[in-house]
Amino acid sequence: MNEQDRTPDANTSPAGESEAVVVGVDGSPPSRNALAWAIQEARSLDKPIRLVGAYTIPSVAAAAIDVSYVPIDDISIRAAVTNTLKEAAAEVKAAGVPVEAVIEIGDAAGVLIDESKTGSLAVVGSRGRGGFAGRLLGTVSSALPAHSACPTVVVPTVWQPDAQRTAHPTSSRPIRQDGVEVEEPDPNVEAIEGLRFDGKVVVGVDSLGAESPALWKAARLAVRRGSPLHIVAVITTTVIGPEWLPSTADLERLVNEGADKLVVAKQRLKDEYPDLDVTWTLFDGQPAEVLVRASDTAEVLVIGSRGRGGFAGLLLGSTSQSVLPYSQCPTMVVRVVRDHNKRRHGASDNAPEPGL
Repeated sequence: MNEQDRTPDANTSPAGESEAVVVGVDGSPPSRNALAWAIQEARSLDKPIRLVGAYTIPSVAAAAIDVSYVPIDDISIRAAVTNTLKEAAAEVKAAGVPVEAVIEIGDAAGVLIDESKTGSLAVVGSRGRGGFAGRLLGTVSSALPAHSACPTVVVPTVWQPDAQRTAHPTSSRPIRQDGVEVEEPDPNVEAIEGLRFDGKVVVGVDSLGAESPALWKAARLAVRRGSPLHIVAVITTTVIGPEWLPSTADLERLVNEGADKLVVAKQRLKDEYPDLDVTWTLFDGQPAEVLVRASDTAEVLVIGSRGRGGFAGLLLGSTSQSVLPYSQCPTMVVRVVRDHNKRRHGASDNAPEPGL
């Protein structure tokens, strides 16, 4: 990171104190989508927004002089980034949210990861312009969720807040559902109509169950938005192939264990948030497909960045990298820090959690 300019709004406290919502901006449609979502969230969190623009300066080989490289003048590049940030800042101010703008020379993914260390949330679009002037929202939407110091929301190109949503067919099937008698699936049908989650925050949990950090982030998000929360979990009965299946007794045990975890998770949430509408579904299928299909109609999808996996667990985790490119709604990724000497933090111990 060679250079940094910060232009704070007069009403914004220093970045380290404000825990601002960090937004990657490059002027592209996905970037504008991300900013629109971030403005709503910043209002909900009562946090300022920190706009981040980053660019790299390419160099060309010099054949006629005794130096290795000749740097290219970055005046025009910097001016374009500055104008983009000014336009974004004006939109944020018009919404009544405090704002500051940051321009940095350096790799965009690295810049945003560094900014996330003093942020409460990082928000980016799913695709960027790429090309000569920088690559703020292309590879960033993959790299940032994996390394961010705070939760990250990736807003897809196709997302529009009031657009009509379509639930696509899926091969993953609900096998247990909160308060609903699930019909026996027809084995001759390859795909069924996907469940709808209109207006809901949907969170995927793995074998951590009620201890999942993603679960509690999603609960806080749903409470702030006044939205119902739906928990999804997945078991996969076909592990190696259709020629090898668990016994009926083993399968029943796995299903019961998975459902029991979801019952406990719901009860823990209701203890903490009595007014929150919480439901759950246990699927048999592939985690990535379940989550992508949930994103078809969900208001927000929340997932963990790492899971335990394994046949005995509810599969989720590395799946997040498979979900992000195809998610149809804003998707929050919450990193699961693996510290075997400490219990993973959740609201179960009644300790407040910073940021979300």
